[in-house]
This record gives sequence, structure tokens and C-alpha cells, in this order.
Amino acid sequence: MNIKKCALLSLAALALAGCSSYSEVARWKSNVPVNDGEVPVAMFVTQNFSYQLLGFIPLCTGRPWTEGSEDVVDDFNIRLFADEATLDNNLVSLNHALGVVGSRRIAQLESNEDDNAMWSLLLINRHEVRTRCLILKPEAPKAK
Repeated sequence: MNIKKCALLSLAALALAGCSSYSEVARWKSNVPVNDGEVPVAMFVTQNFSYQLLGFIPLCTGRPWTEGSEDVVDDFNIRLFADEATLDNNLVSLNHALGVVGSRRIAQLESNEDDNAMWSLLLINRHEVRTRCLILKPEAPKAK
């Protein structure tokens, strides 16, 4: 492969990677109860994408969010020539978000995986993994 083709492939991978990972923990601003009358304290959302050439050669991927402070939106966290868009990695991000909020209780956990072949762009496949949930207040310590 000559230098021009390699440079074009790398540029295409970087362009695709521009929105390959997104994670957010947002304070819940409603008093609407869920889960037997409990009001959530935060909402967690993460999306992770990976792009593959011909459906199996990894070009770039989003990385799970595992650092930063509360209410941080973590954009453009990418790796080239890797495939980290998995449900396990999204759960790593969720576990980190629970630590940030200080709770281990969740409600309405929803995860989806989706493949989308973009045939017009060099037979590139996009794999997307989405996870979202509500984070509930931590349980009060039990009296001894």
C-alpha cells in the first residue's frame, strides 16, 4: 500500500472517529417518581461506535468513559485500529458514573446494539452500542 492510500485511509478513520464516543452523567431535575415512588438523582447515557472496513477490519472506535468529574461530557475519546464498542465497555462507563454520583442503585437500564453498513463509503460498517439508565439515591445505612 503506498503512502497516499495509507494517508487517505487514516484521514477517513479520523473523520469517522469524530463522533465515536459520548458519555454523560446529568443531574435529574424532575420530581417525577419512578420505581415505587423513588426520585432519581441522575441520568446516565453513553454511546460507543466502532467502524470496520468490510465488516471485520477495525478502523476506529470510541473508548469507554472512565475518568473526569461529575457532569462532564466526554467527546472525542477514540482509538484507531481497535474495536471497543461493546456492552461490557459501556457497563465499565456505567460503573464509573455510579462511583461519581456515589450510588450503586439504578432503574430502567436499557442497552441496544446496532449495525449499520454504509456501502457508499468503502464498505464501512458502523457498530453502535447504547446504554442509558436512571441512577437512584443510595440506600441509607441500616441501623445496628
